[in-house]
Amino acid sequence: MFISPSRIAHMYYEEGKTQQEIANLVGMSRIQISRVLQQARVDGTVRISIDYDGYFPELEGGLSEKYPDVQFVVADSLDGSDAAIKRSIGVTAADYLVHRVPDGVKVAVGWGTTLRELGQRHDAKVKNMIFIPLIGGQVGAGLDVHANSIAELLAQRLGGRALRMFAPAVAETKKIRDQLVASRPLRDTLAEAASAQVALFSVGSPFATTTTIDKIGYFTPDEVEQLRKDGAACDIISLRYYDSVGKECGQKLSSRTVSITAEQLFNIPLKICPAGGEDKHEAIGIALGLGLIDVLVTDDATARFLLA
Repeated sequence: MFISPSRIAHMYYEEGKTQQEIANLVGMSRIQISRVLQQARVDGTVRISIDYDGYFPELEGGLSEKYPDVQFVVADSLDGSDAAIKRSIGVTAADYLVHRVPDGVKVAVGWGTTLRELGQRHDAKVKNMIFIPLIGGQVGAGLDVHANSIAELLAQRLGGRALRMFAPAVAETKKIRDQLVASRPLRDTLAEAASAQVALFSVGSPFATTTTIDKIGYFTPDEVEQLRKDGAACDIISLRYYDSVGKECGQKLSSRTVSITAEQLFNIPLKICPAGGEDKHEAIGIALGLGLIDVLVTDDATARFLLA
């Protein structure tokens, strides 16, 4: 059965099907589909134009002047909804991983709904990375936003393989946490994560209704209220909390996190943070001010807030 290049291009660009889905439908290999799409661009069947309404060089330049040690990639906030912003940031951050991060590196992966979007918005299968959860997470609600699930999804969609960490993200007590991280299986996985060349994590407010903590429910209402009393304004994937002036707080809760240490995270050479949306504005500003981010992938509304 002959399928015209224009039909394949339509399924890919207009219908949003992945290359593998198209290959399955038309009886071709994914590599053949990729070649057809490449040729379609060469011969003019597909013409791609850049809409500079979705590209913000002035915002990126302004942010680089304000934070000279950080690279900024600004995505379109689209209709401004939380879901749209996360989708846009997810696509952009996945493109950054594919095109700007070398093959063969180890990537330590955090958790959250924004990171989940990276794997759902790309189907490159061109990388040979090892994705390692830097924090536990295998029980409770919201399994799709746990680091294990995200690491596996990224490995499937971008190419490579994933390791797993068989432990909760937050232990009931610090003593249990210490026992878990000292056990051989977790110790080995955590050592792999700590030795990664790239860290992929998000930041946020501990009290936003869209936060992963709220979605999964690891903390009791009293514990969340204590964080509020401590003045927590920035949550670095539950490894560390900071107040509005960048002072560490909430140590009783962060000490229970089953993960690499905050110091190990901050020592990873390339720290990529996809984060955006109004409820994360303050937290992102705090993390930037503390020098915890090397690459920030965010939306244009957040970029304007940071420049204000």
